[in-house]
Amino acid sequence: MELFDSLLDDETLLRRQDLSVAATVADHLALRKTSGSLLATLVAPDRQLAELARHIPADLSVPVSVIISAGAGGLLGLARRDLPGIEIVSAEPTLRDFDDLAGNAARIVSAAPELGSDIAIFVELPYAPGWEAAVELVEGAGLCGKIAADEAEPRRTAEQLSVLIEADLPFKISSRSQSGWSVLLTAVAVLVDGASIEDAADLMQHRPSDQIGALAAAWEPTMQTRIRRRLRRIGLDQVRDVINDYVAGQSRDS
Repeated sequence: MELFDSLLDDETLLRRQDLSVAATVADHLALRKTSGSLLATLVAPDRQLAELARHIPADLSVPVSVIISAGAGGLLGLARRDLPGIEIVSAEPTLRDFDDLAGNAARIVSAAPELGSDIAIFVELPYAPGWEAAVELVEGAGLCGKIAADEAEPRRTAEQLSVLIEADLPFKISSRSQSGWSVLLTAVAVLVDGASIEDAADLMQHRPSDQIGALAAAWEPTMQTRIRRRLRRIGLDQVRDVINDYVAGQSRDS
């Protein structure tokens, strides 16, 4: 797998309330025609799946990652859903029981087999007491982790990334920032390569984006494989802008 293959999750439906479902689907389908190799899924809340299906042309199927609104029970409900045009390839439950994150994780782990082994499960891990114990349960069950980097301090994000990498738990990062995705990618790379949490946090806070691009361009295939073994997806709501920036960067480098 190359570094950017199926890396980007389109989270427009989650964050862009100014856009209709129809407009979001049309733009996502257009992106798939031109830059499909970079896209993983269209991310949608479970409560919006029926509406989403109505806007997908009858002759098409869209890979979808489903945000689960009801924890383990939502996973069980999703297992019984079959909607035309929607290919469910992953599910994203969130640990919400802050008094017992490990217990919450155990319930999700118990429900996960209902979806079958071909559907990836990314468990969102809030930064709260007990979250590292939840990481161990998720990793032991062969599931994936997920962290939200929207408003977190760089050191906290670096700490979470470090714990996930040390646990050898594949994960997704969800971020609102159009420009921050390359910083996150590079933070993962330096942590995989043995950097400290402080060094990764400093990189995220201070390194100019043009330097990050040059660093990423120098990664050998072996390093790219090491990164993608951990980082499975980056979720963004301005995915078209990110793809345009990526394509422009490729043109400058060629």
